[in-house]
Amino acid sequence: MRRLADVALQAREEARRSRRALDDAQRRFDATFSQAPVGIAHVSPEGGFLMVNEQFARITGYGRDALMQDGFQKITHPDDLDADLMHFRRLLKGDIDRYVMEKRYLRPDDSVVWVNLTVALVRDSRGAPDFCVSVIEDLSEIRKAHADAMRDPLTGLLNRRGFVERVSREISRAAKAGRGLGTAYLDLDGFKRINDAQGHPVGDACLIEVARLLETTIRPGDVVARLGGDEFAILMPSLTPDHARTAVERVRVALANMGEGKSWPITGSFGVLTLMPGGDTTPDQLIAGADAAMFRAKRAGKNCVRMTAA
Repeated sequence: MRRLADVALQAREEARRSRRALDDAQRRFDATFSQAPVGIAHVSPEGGFLMVNEQFARITGYGRDALMQDGFQKITHPDDLDADLMHFRRLLKGDIDRYVMEKRYLRPDDSVVWVNLTVALVRDSRGAPDFCVSVIEDLSEIRKAHADAMRDPLTGLLNRRGFVERVSREISRAAKAGRGLGTAYLDLDGFKRINDAQGHPVGDACLIEVARLLETTIRPGDVVARLGGDEFAILMPSLTPDHARTAVERVRVALANMGEGKSWPITGSFGVLTLMPGGDTTPDQLIAGADAAMFRAKRAGKNCVRMTAA
């Protein structure tokens, strides 16, 4: 009888230890889920949210209740949805164990937040898809720092680094589409005299006004950058040499008109390089070619446009 009592006591003690272990495991899970510095969500195989933590809600801008009513498809940016769904389907089929991608969520106020998304699949005891664990990291600060590194602090235009990155993308797009690409290099005429005679604050004001003029004179879809000092560049997708010359000539005239009647009359010398469909060149070669054409404009008397092709 005593032995039976000892066995029962041991069984109760084992049960208490098991309950404590389960309680401890649940407590650790709850703490990890709620206190994690990243967004965590459990997603059903159909794409609906089963659980989301507060950080996930904060990053996406939705309340937890609102997220639970809809799936990730509704808050995903339309341009990222196809890629996300493709990875998600491959995950459910067993082609991959997890996937990682950068994507955008649309917040309730229509703003966009970039995140780094990692998704892993959990299967049930039969091996069937049970749910996915999605982890998101807010890339807003990283993206902002990257964007700031690509901008000229005085004018707000792209700087040389940002311009080179943009030119690289446009070269690839032009090659795929079989279209031309124009790049203009602008050096202001007589800018050093303005700085020397009237001081750098006046010179800075001149550069800012030139930047605004370029932004308002270029075509929609063109890109303008300040490469440094008094040198600017304009990227003009889908332009033939004749059209590129016409577009840049319009900018040259506008710049000369802007300087009339000011204490710092200003003009510009322009070099234009056009990359024809099928042309093969790098961003640095494209910029250097336009720069060389600009020096020919300087030697020709300034305030003019010179063309070249790659």
